[in-house]
Amino acid sequence: MRKRVKGLILLAIAGAAIGGLLFLSKSLTHKKPPPNIIWGSGIVEGDEVEVSPKIPGKVARLLVKEGDQVALGAPIALLDSQEIQARVKAAQAQVTRLRREVDRARVALKLTREVVGKKIQEARAMVKGAQARLRGAKAQWEKWEKDWKRFRALRERKVISQRRLDEVAAAAKSAKAQMESAQQELNRARAALETALAKKREITLRQKEIGVLESALATTQAKLEEAQALLEDTRIPSPVKGRVVEKLVEEGEVVTAGTPLVIVTNLDSLYLKIYIPEPQMGRIALGQEARIYVDAFPDTPFPAQVCYVASKAEFTPKEVQTHKERVQYTFAVKLCVKENRDHLLKPGMPGDGVIKVEPGPWWNPIREETVQ
Repeated sequence: MRKRVKGLILLAIAGAAIGGLLFLSKSLTHKKPPPNIIWGSGIVEGDEVEVSPKIPGKVARLLVKEGDQVALGAPIALLDSQEIQARVKAAQAQVTRLRREVDRARVALKLTREVVGKKIQEARAMVKGAQARLRGAKAQWEKWEKDWKRFRALRERKVISQRRLDEVAAAAKSAKAQMESAQQELNRARAALETALAKKREITLRQKEIGVLESALATTQAKLEEAQALLEDTRIPSPVKGRVVEKLVEEGEVVTAGTPLVIVTNLDSLYLKIYIPEPQMGRIALGQEARIYVDAFPDTPFPAQVCYVASKAEFTPKEVQTHKERVQYTFAVKLCVKENRDHLLKPGMPGDGVIKVEPGPWWNPIREETVQ
């Protein structure tokens, strides 16, 4: 990391030196621009993005090299995923098993409901029938009991024969037996109904079983999704469309989460850093319209605007005492590209930037002529 920081510092110093030299050399050879234009030379740069994995692992494959252009979402590297793939397969198998168990439990619940419902319905019909037969038998017994009492009184008065009384007594006894039998039948029907109603607890138990299985399925499904997400994280995509400017690891290295693998410059966030002498800084302001010209496309202006003005001068002497020394101040100014059409601009291109500080014509520093 110290090596990386040191390298960036040296690169920044070198860039500043190159920018200053470009400005000084061109200022000696170029024709003067119109008075409404301030210009400077520099190198096209861009915002750097460190591409890092979300999870730790071993770099199985590095799919890019320095200088490669990458699309948004294009794979940069692949981490070793054998262990995670095994977790995914195990979770998938468990999810499949639990789904089958849930389906079987639901079928069993449906059958239990049908069987229990049918038994309850039959038991209730039996109770209803037994109650009706008991009422009929009881009515017959009550009728014959009254007849027996009446015939017994008649027998005491010698109105009927003993044989007739015996017949009535036998009929009353038979009616009572039928009533008792009907009562026993009703008791059995009621017991069967209670048993059938008790079967409803099986429905509750099966419902609880399904709940437990569904909970286990949801937990396993979450584990599967987590494993699949980890598997997806073994594929490290580019977060921007740009160019790989530095490779920081090699295949086979074990990295932690957040370890930079490569650095990509965003081609949609480029800027030209130019250096403006201190006397002209009073005319520079953020948001001013600008254009960038590069040697590869000398007649193509790239619209830009002033997006950064340094608060401190560069190449400044430690002690400034004279006016001559004060005018040697240069300030860094960034011209941010509004639209990099077809990504024609690329990091590292030398270019000229012109800033329109007052109304008037534009100026092409490469052609050294005014333009619309």
